[in-house]
Amino acid sequence: MDADHGSELERLRARAYGPNADIEGDPAAVARLRELEDRERMRAAPLEAETEADPDDGTDAPQPDPEPEEAEPAPRRPLLRSRRRVWVAAVAVAGVVALTSAATAAGVSVTAVDRTAGIAQTDTLTADPDAQLGSAGYLGFDPEQTRGFADYYGLTVFSGVSQIDSEGNQAECLIALDTSEVREADSPRSAPRGIRVGGCGAGPFPASVEFIVTSSFPEPFRARYPVGTAMQFVLDDGNVGVFSADG
Repeated sequence: MDADHGSELERLRARAYGPNADIEGDPAAVARLRELEDRERMRAAPLEAETEADPDDGTDAPQPDPEPEEAEPAPRRPLLRSRRRVWVAAVAVAGVVALTSAATAAGVSVTAVDRTAGIAQTDTLTADPDAQLGSAGYLGFDPEQTRGFADYYGLTVFSGVSQIDSEGNQAECLIALDTSEVREADSPRSAPRGIRVGGCGAGPFPASVEFIVTSSFPEPFRARYPVGTAMQFVLDDGNVGVFSADG
């Protein structure tokens, strides 16, 4: 095989068996590779002459050269990876996926969390049967499912059922507002202009309200809970738990 063909064969072998093999998408290159490899194998096949002794007289006699047999081409190396290599690679990938999943699961393992850990409950509000419920309409509550609580240092708390999303789902909600803004049932309809904080639950999760006391809160409330205090009202079985943490 001349030098040009030898160089061409090396290039084609690199494309077929090298780390960046790309010959599979080039049918002409594949056919040329096979042609050159066949030529190389045919040139390298040795021609062996065999002589046999004459069994009658015990003397060696020259025997005619046997006709050369066409050498069988050696099996070509596969252009594709073997099934075993593919299987090994698949197992390796599966192992990586399993390890990744295990790590993710470890990162989201369930650990009990106390939502009020270290937070003191300072009071419990109970429903006031004499509470004015006229505000329930503009608060978005159904008046028939609304409870009012007595004034708490200048704030009044209401609980009631309200729609919480565009799909029509309803849940219990809490709203705290300035007691001075709570109108009588026959008072003109107007939205409260002072403090108004609220929040809703979802399914079994209770309604709660979280806020920071600011200078806008009623003076009695600020006297009980200084500005900067973190507060939480939580609805629980008809009562409201009051929790506070110093700011």
